[in-house]
Amino acid sequence: MNWQTNDTLPLVPAKQIIVSAWNEELQSYDYNVVAYYEPMQLWYGGPGILVRKEEIEYWSEIPAPADPPSKPGN
Repeated sequence: MNWQTNDTLPLVPAKQIIVSAWNEELQSYDYNVVAYYEPMQLWYGGPGILVRKEEIEYWSEIPAPADPPSKPGN
């Protein structure tokens, strides 16, 4: 994954990205998949996940799935 800082964050409606922030209590990173919702200018994900651009520390595009292995005999 190509992690970037929020100064390069694209504000593209319906584009899904992974965001990451340091969790001081757990001493590890928290990760969430979010999509941009333009009318509210927020990134949203699963239940209760609403994030403003300035709250995102790091982000990465979700990589496309790998090509399926070719079937033997084809």
